[in-house]
Amino acid sequence: MNHIYLRLGLVSIVTLFVAACAHHPDVRAGADGVHRVVIATDDKEAGSREAIRQANSFCKERNMTAAFINENSQYQGDLDESDYKMAKKASTAAKILGGTTYVMGGKNESNVGGIVGLGGAVADGVLGKGYNVEMKFKCM
Repeated sequence: MNHIYLRLGLVSIVTLFVAACAHHPDVRAGADGVHRVVIATDDKEAGSREAIRQANSFCKERNMTAAFINENSQYQGDLDESDYKMAKKASTAAKILGGTTYVMGGKNESNVGGIVGLGGAVADGVLGKGYNVEMKFKCM
């Protein structure tokens, strides 16, 4: 039973560490005062939220507020967009199901869960980030 707590603890620590890194790594500062954020993402809406967050962080460091000029998002993947979305959902489901089974299952279930989760992660990596979201903004 202690191995479950150890695994959950490690996942929590890694998650906190990753979340604490870089506040706006995708912001490109512009010499003319118009800056841009370019995000490669799995999901347009999540990419837009992340671009807004990074722009706000960039301007906040300068004691200013972000004023957005425009936003552009487009699909860049190799598959048809609907096929890409379906494959991403399947890979996410495999990662979640496999990870849960790995943590909560017995010895045999943990092995199977690890394989399923790894398969989902590999599929997700092969599919890549299908969307590019670009926002232009000024700090005012």
